[in-house]
Formats: sequence, C-alpha cells, structure tokens
Amino acid sequence: MFGGGFPFHEFFSGHHGHGGSDSPEEVDNDKFYELLEVDKTASCADIKKKYRVLAKTKHPDKGGDPKLFAEITHAAEILSDTEKRKVYDKYGEKGINQGMSSHDHGPQDLFEMLSGRQGRGKQQGERKAPDTNHKLVVSLHDLYHGVTKKLSINRNRVCLDCKGQGGSKVNVCSECKGRGHVKKLVQLGPGMYSQSSGPCDECRGVGKSIDPKYKCKKCKGARVITEKKIIEVQVDKGCPNHHKYTFYGESDEEPEMRPGDFVVIIEEAEHPVFKRKKADLAMEYKISLKEALTGYKVKIDHLDGVKIIEGPPGDIVKPGDIRTIEELGMPLMKTPYKFGNLFIHFEVEFPAPQSLPSTVVEGLLKVLPGEKVLAQGEGALKTIPYDKSQITENNTAIHSDYKEDDEEDPRLSGGARRVQCSGTIF
Repeated sequence: MFGGGFPFHEFFSGHHGHGGSDSPEEVDNDKFYELLEVDKTASCADIKKKYRVLAKTKHPDKGGDPKLFAEITHAAEILSDTEKRKVYDKYGEKGINQGMSSHDHGPQDLFEMLSGRQGRGKQQGERKAPDTNHKLVVSLHDLYHGVTKKLSINRNRVCLDCKGQGGSKVNVCSECKGRGHVKKLVQLGPGMYSQSSGPCDECRGVGKSIDPKYKCKKCKGARVITEKKIIEVQVDKGCPNHHKYTFYGESDEEPEMRPGDFVVIIEEAEHPVFKRKKADLAMEYKISLKEALTGYKVKIDHLDGVKIIEGPPGDIVKPGDIRTIEELGMPLMKTPYKFGNLFIHFEVEFPAPQSLPSTVVEGLLKVLPGEKVLAQGEGALKTIPYDKSQITENNTAIHSDYKEDDEEDPRLSGGARRVQCSGTIF
C-alpha cells in the first residue's frame, strides 16, 4: 500500500517490523512530579507554591545546581498549565517535545483513521471553534524583568438557560435534517455529474428555526451570550519577540463545538537606547577623543539599573570600535539566571576646528606617535573644510568655438559618428 515502506513508524512506538508487540508503549509521566516532589493529584496552585519553595534552595544563586534547577523550572511550567499537564499525563515528556495536544489521536486512533475504520463504535470528537489571536505590546524593560499583564476580553459562551438551543421549541429543517448544508449534484456534461456540499436553501444554512414565542429570553435565540473575562498573561523574563502564550479554551464557544483558544502574541516595543537580537543587546555611545586615547569610564542607564563601564588599562578606542560586556544582555527564557551579552558601538567626538591652543598642539606633537610634521613654509597649499557646494559642475558644451568648423568638416560627412563629452565632473 505504501511504496518504499510504512511511513508512520514514529506514531507507532513498539511496532517495529513483524516481531513488534501489539501492546502500546508504557508512558513515563512520573519524572516531572518527582522533580517537584508533589503528588499527581496536586492542583496547579499547589505546584506553583512548591516551585517557589524549591527555588529558595535549588536556585543557582543559592548554591543549587543550574542544570537541576532548569529541569525543575521546566517541570513546573508544564504541570502548572492545565492543557500541557493533560498532554504530559497522557503521553509523557515525549508528547510535550512533539507539541502534541490532549485532543490528539493516539496510535490506535491513527491506525483506524488510515484504515478507514475511525468512528465505528466510537464517538467522534467535537469540532473546535476558531482561535483568537491578540497582540500584546510589551516594553523591553518589562521583557527583561518579567511582568504580569491583565487583558479584558469579550467572548461568546453557550447560553446555559437554553443549553445552546436558542429556545424551548426548535424546529429542525426537514430538508437538511438540521445540518445546515446538503449535498447537491451538479451536471458537468452529458451523463457527467459532480457532487458538492452547500448551504441548505430551505433554512439558509441555519438548520433550525425557532418560533418567536419560544425564543430564549436570555440569548434572544442567538444560542450564545457575550461574556467578559479577565486574562492574566505572565510574561516571562527574557521572553522573545513574537512569543505566543496560549490560553486553551478561552476564546469563543459555539453550540456543539469546543471553545477556541485565546493566543497572546508578544510584540516587543522599540527601545530608545538598546537594540535586541535574541538574548544580546547593542547600543551606541559617544566618547571624547581624550577618553578614546587615555581611557573611558562611563555611566549607562541599563535595563537593570545604572551601570559603570570602563575599558582595560591602555585601551585605545577608534571610531566605530565595538566593546563587549559579558552577561549584561537579556536573561534567557526558561533559564533566567543566565544572560546574553551587551555590545557597545563607540563614536569618538573630535575637537572642533581651531579649538585647540597652540601650546596644546605642540604638546600633542611631542607625545603622539606618527611622522614628523614638516615646518610651515612659503609655497605650501592650504586645505579648507569640505563642502558639497565646492564640487565643480560644467554644463556647457566643451570646445563650443569649434562647433561650426566641425559641421563643415568633410571628414564627418557620410554618416560618420561624432563623439561627445558630457563635461560633468563627479
């Protein structure tokens, strides 16, 4: 059936060739609970509380092992999220790494789907309402420290008074049997037909009708009501730009459908000083020529407070030079005790023309390296500061006094081509 071998081996753990076992692979879903020292019946609140307790002794700043604390942090993130916890309990860490959902089909379900037997004797899963995406603009300062944002959203929920029916007396369309769509035959040619599915003409795709006298007083027959909900978004330290936080089942709900997910997409606000690339930061800083030659010690307003930056002894900064300060970048998400680097691009400000006294110039000539300057003498050509207006433009024809002679020159007769010069400099 499948040329080149069976292509779904990853979905069928334990079925390796003809000698494989028919029993499903045992799922290891104990590790995260053991790392957090909690029971599988612990609530999400208990897990968060336990994580805070462990952080007091296991954090690297407290002398803990960084690798172990990273595993504890990862475990707490999974088990404190209701949907991710369901995936872990069902499929183990492998399901988390593969990005599976608690609603995904298991291996046997997939086999039945491929063989065309899915749904026989089993109840089909509910369809899912559309997801909602929301962009949340967060400052670089808040992304550095982590922040909690509250969002007020309006979402549709199935009316509980009528249980999503719209009223106490609902008439089902006899044409489409309440499905809202029917299959239609479209003639393509003599003896040729194509079958397609489209909205029911009888009920206009609704599938049901409600007598106004029996409409639900709460939802007015709409079957859903608008509900206000406050969503708390806990933005992690070092959260990347465009990172997504998914709140499962918090979007709109429709009758006979699972509610959609509310997805928050982090949008990093532009910072006036720092530019970010992943976990690294970059900035520009202007220093004087004196500082560039003799050493600099500058103060910058970092995202983590005021920092004093200085160069190593003997360091000379040229215009455009870049210096690195290690671990002064952004914290790494998941491992907030690790940081990226900060890169400083230096601009060197030179003294204004004619601002240095002659005594200072004489002193610089003595101490600065380089070729000896020739003594000033007669006949030397003086330079002046550059200005764009100094560029010479010549728009007139060159050698215009020879134009008449050229036209009468017999050497140009017979279609000979005249070579012209634009006369434009630069």
